[in-house]
Amino acid sequence: MIAGSEQLGSRRVGRSKFTLLGVGVLATGLVLGSAGVAAAAPVSGANSAVDTEWEASWAAYQFEASQAASLLVTKNVDLPITINAPIDRVFTAYSNFNNSFGRHPFLKGVLDRRKYTEGGAEVWEFIALEDIPLGPISIPGRTVGKQRMYAAEHWYSTETWDLPGVITRQKITFAKDGDSTVVTEHLSFSAPAVLIDYTVQNGVDAHIVNQKAVKRDIENGML
Repeated sequence: MIAGSEQLGSRRVGRSKFTLLGVGVLATGLVLGSAGVAAAAPVSGANSAVDTEWEASWAAYQFEASQAASLLVTKNVDLPITINAPIDRVFTAYSNFNNSFGRHPFLKGVLDRRKYTEGGAEVWEFIALEDIPLGPISIPGRTVGKQRMYAAEHWYSTETWDLPGVITRQKITFAKDGDSTVVTEHLSFSAPAVLIDYTVQNGVDAHIVNQKAVKRDIENGML
């Protein structure tokens, strides 16, 4: 199912381009390390350390996004799921980030940075705290993100970035299907060539687990 839904936009990455990416990642890592990132606690609430980390990470994301065609490999995946509930109820539950706690296999916490309105969207800037599987172990990850919510139109988007140069863009759409709702996650993963297959597989697996858990708990009335 996954292989059939991927539209691949792969590009070869030369040694000099890997070097440039590595320099950008290293510089960002030094900035984040000096801000005390590793010691931050997995609780909500914006503060100066969160602002510093978010801004440094977002600058790295913008640089890498601008160079994606030459530095990174991109793969796209669509994940549709039908939930037996009305669209307004599904959208409210599905778009609530907090409902992924205990359902998304990586997500362990979130640091709020700020919320505001821009261009008709409710925008939320955050840092997600994750335990990312790496073979038999897991490593702590800190993923900087921005969500844009268009509640009246029943869709939202999320952009996230984390070391070492992994970009994930999501557009989640909601459509009525009789008394049910079809939710489609349009996912775009960008990463260095040596990481792209691992990134896509881990990301897709995690999203499917979360989708199925949210579907189950909307349909059984927990959400």
